[in-house]
Amino acid sequence: MLSDRQRDILSLIETEGAQYIEQLAARYAVTTQTIRRDTNALCDLGYAKRFHGGVEKPVGARNISVNARAALNRAAKQRIAAAIAAAIPAGSTVFMGIGSTVQVIAAALVDHPDLRVVTNNIHVALTLAEAPQVEVHMTGGLLRHNDLDVVGPDALNFFEKFYASHAIIGAGALHPAHGILDFSYSEAQLTARLLSNARHRFLAADASKWSRDASVRVAAFSEVTHLFTDSLPEQGGARAALAQSGIEVIVCGEAS
Repeated sequence: MLSDRQRDILSLIETEGAQYIEQLAARYAVTTQTIRRDTNALCDLGYAKRFHGGVEKPVGARNISVNARAALNRAAKQRIAAAIAAAIPAGSTVFMGIGSTVQVIAAALVDHPDLRVVTNNIHVALTLAEAPQVEVHMTGGLLRHNDLDVVGPDALNFFEKFYASHAIIGAGALHPAHGILDFSYSEAQLTARLLSNARHRFLAADASKWSRDASVRVAAFSEVTHLFTDSLPEQGGARAALAQSGIEVIVCGEAS
């Protein structure tokens, strides 16, 4: 279990880059030994990497840019998007999080009547700007150029202002034992915040996510109400893990 200060340090690493021990000690008005204990714990968990005098992002798995991801498995994402759009009634308040699949879902919602959408995803906001009947709330925060989304404490706090009927999230990776994973702590924080403030929690993830490698835990499958996907792997325990979690799985396969 991370302390509030450790979570804050992780957010600083994600949003501002490398952090130095002495500067962190001054920032939190504690000793450098206290900060070293905090950062050592983060490094031991794989959330950060040491260098002389400070900590930075780990070298591990990196995600590709959102534009590159948008082109991957496009047909599967469009089928998933259509199914999710059909499951959201008029008058809903919808959280829309990070990811290229969520961006495709926004396009499927352009003609939806009477929606309120709250998002930190710039692509989602721009797509729904074409839909005057959709009320769009955009969070503040730090822009990430690679992903075209907004992260940080301001974004987290903004989502607390609403309770949504639906939350739509993507994933960096899926794992039978570890659940929903992502590539950065700031992404994971935001996704977890969306899930904690919504009644129906939709995970949109094509089958390729079971073969990807991400290191930051977001949530267990049991914290999501529905998984929308194009197919499930036959091997590796995915089907058993999902069945045990109680999540409802909607497979959006190719039309016959």
